[in-house]
Amino acid sequence: MTPPASTQLDDADVFSRGSLKLTYDLLRKQSPTLALQVRNISHGVTINFDVLSNTNTNTNTNTNKNTDHFRVNLEPLQVRAIVEGLMSYSQINLAGSQEAGLAIMAKALLQDWLALAEKMMTELSPERTS
Repeated sequence: MTPPASTQLDDADVFSRGSLKLTYDLLRKQSPTLALQVRNISHGVTINFDVLSNTNTNTNTNTNKNTDHFRVNLEPLQVRAIVEGLMSYSQINLAGSQEAGLAIMAKALLQDWLALAEKMMTELSPERTS
């Protein structure tokens, strides 16, 4: 598998503003420093959705913050800590202490972070082939 030449919306290291906010919300009590680093990503440079979807039908300069996407550049150990934090959140939820809807969203979010971790492992070990 060859890496894409340009940024794609479905790249493992591209996260929406909502995904980053939910990650922050779920991690801030158990790992405030890491949660703050995740939150700071959403205050950085956005990736233009129109460019990603190859549609230039919207020539209006007004942007909807809900459609913002960001490239995540964290260290592998930080991504691991995020995955572990989200996994522990899922385990707590199994005990029935959290909302079911939020648990489903957290599991989907966990899959996004696992995809990023897998991408990082693939990049760290170039001898592996898909």
